[in-house]
Amino acid sequence: KTLEKNVINANGERGSEWLRSLPHVIEKLSQHWQLSEIQPANNMSWNYVAFALQDDSRHVVLKISCDKKLIQNEYRALKHFDGIGAIKVIDICDEYNAMLLEQAIPGLVLKEQYAGDIEYTIKIYSEVVRKIASHRLIDTTYEHVLEWCNAIDKINDKRINSEYVGKAKQLKSELLGSAVDEYLCHGDLHLENVIQDGSQWLAIDPKGIVGEMAFEAAAFDLLGEDEINTATTTKIVDRVRQISATLGIDYNRLISWIFIRVMISAQWFVEDKGDPSRMLILAD
Repeated sequence: KTLEKNVINANGERGSEWLRSLPHVIEKLSQHWQLSEIQPANNMSWNYVAFALQDDSRHVVLKISCDKKLIQNEYRALKHFDGIGAIKVIDICDEYNAMLLEQAIPGLVLKEQYAGDIEYTIKIYSEVVRKIASHRLIDTTYEHVLEWCNAIDKINDKRINSEYVGKAKQLKSELLGSAVDEYLCHGDLHLENVIQDGSQWLAIDPKGIVGEMAFEAAAFDLLGEDEINTATTTKIVDRVRQISATLGIDYNRLISWIFIRVMISAQWFVEDKGDPSRMLILAD
């Protein structure tokens, strides 16, 4: 239901047509990649995701999107990371906006560790950030974070504090004008996009966007779901300081990028006819 709602809200009739075509597309891809025992994931939000067996032996993940650009960007990013810090991609099918990925086993999500041990969570998260940052950027055709920041200039929803918009514009100008050591970031590295594969933790679902480490780490979930309405400023600041110290990032750059990303997300929720309230609470 979440997948249906999001796809239709963002894509209208084109999204409805895509949803209706899914059974046919899944069948075609099953034949193309020799897949069996296809089991849809239970937490789909924007893309169809399922676990399967390839050639009756290899555990894989099938991912299909209504958004061709999203799949192409993710494929390019995963090829760039080449299994270091991120899951490996096996193949892409442009005709159906689909990818075949290696399956992480046991596939535990880092977010599940959050409440029990925040320091351990930050440690694992930081290791993944460093691995992704270790890849040298040679291709200059990837999207730059500047393009995401353009969303701030489009904000006109009355629910979003105009003072916050002005602050975001100021910070955007300062950070983009002083960025150094940029590389191909994951771009959406929250805790549900870090999963366990054997003894290592890997990123999934990258956007593939050029930016600095403070931008990348700013996607960290500063608050658990049960903390969003009760968290204190002290708790948030303490966690930002832990991340900045662990990764060697300037605290002010990190917290500035967090604020910018929250404002960008709020605008994207508005554009997709979603609810920006959680982002606005974080902005406060």
